[in-house]
Amino acid sequence: MSSGILDYITWRGDLSLKQYPLNEIDTLIFSELSYIKMNGIVSESFSRKGITLEQAAHDFFYAPDILERSDTGLFINNSLIELLRVMGNAPRYKNMQLCGFVESLDTAHEKQFAAITILPGDGTIFVAFRGTDDTIVGWKEDFNMAFITPVPSQKDALEYLTAAASKLPGKIRVGGHSKGGNLAVYAATFCQPKIQHRILNIYNHDGPGFQTNITDTPEFNAIRDKIQTYVPQTSIIGMLLAHHNTYTIIKSEESGIMQHDPFSWQLDGPHFIIQDKLTDQSILIDKTIRTWLEKLDNKQREDFVDALYRVLTSSDAATLRELSEKWTRNPAMALRALLSLDENTRHIMWESLQLLFKSAAEHIPPLTEILFNKSRKKVNIEQKKNISKTAQKQLPGIKPQ
Repeated sequence: MSSGILDYITWRGDLSLKQYPLNEIDTLIFSELSYIKMNGIVSESFSRKGITLEQAAHDFFYAPDILERSDTGLFINNSLIELLRVMGNAPRYKNMQLCGFVESLDTAHEKQFAAITILPGDGTIFVAFRGTDDTIVGWKEDFNMAFITPVPSQKDALEYLTAAASKLPGKIRVGGHSKGGNLAVYAATFCQPKIQHRILNIYNHDGPGFQTNITDTPEFNAIRDKIQTYVPQTSIIGMLLAHHNTYTIIKSEESGIMQHDPFSWQLDGPHFIIQDKLTDQSILIDKTIRTWLEKLDNKQREDFVDALYRVLTSSDAATLRELSEKWTRNPAMALRALLSLDENTRHIMWESLQLLFKSAAEHIPPLTEILFNKSRKKVNIEQKKNISKTAQKQLPGIKPQ
């Protein structure tokens, strides 16, 4: 019978790492922890005497801004908060140490970055990088990867890994989901050789690749065999740009782009349920995007992304949720934003979109049917309150730090 990562914690959460060593499911769970807003709870400094995961979970659910902290946005599964609760109660995880939490959002430099370090207790360290969150600038940075190397968060990831390695002894694992997987590979690629030698594995959970000016380097070749890439069978994000390494295809209970959600990935005991090949949809969408990007030079890519960003931020929305709410209340706002662009910029956008539509017509049926044939369920404020109350009841006896 298949299950997900929450079921895995229920099933294996009572076993220590000595009884059942760290495995591929644990690394995905660690990568997901980086999405949780631990500012003010987990220290920014690197220390083997950080805060236990149990204590961090307790402090999170008793935080006065719990509703804000538990708002995961439009595309990150609300089960993320439940993940923290069950880990805080599980003997396998609750005594693990957390340290080095950093979070940075810089609109001026188009950067969205966050990371956390987990000390499992087996003498190793796990550096986890956050993927794209709900912020519009975070998505803008993702798009920038198509024509800029490195983007600011890649630079931050390298600095973070270097700092963690300098303060904490032991073998290193690096990982992340979505953009976080890309950051993990980038940091491991360009860190100092003495740090590379300490790295056991690099885990890229459905993260995009790179331009060939990265994958063709000797530095990338040096760590290529340490990269473990996981993608769902209808992967879209994970197929972007170049990887130049093999990947493991995982069964997902979702459809289309919603398979990017790791909570939909299916397990059989302590292992992912592996699929033989990608779906036709994934292959066709990948061909569409690659064909489109090949027809645009870096300047055209940059102009298109900048124009799109101007449209998305014209309402002063900072997150996708805010944007969705504003455009839902006032659908004409989007049209006005497009019309406000100067003639040359509108021409750039239209030409780029024409190329995309032409590429799509060559490769795939209507995109909306493939990408969004299932919708994400939303958790309302009352549900979030219940999450907090439940967690407080199940994490008793610990005083907030």
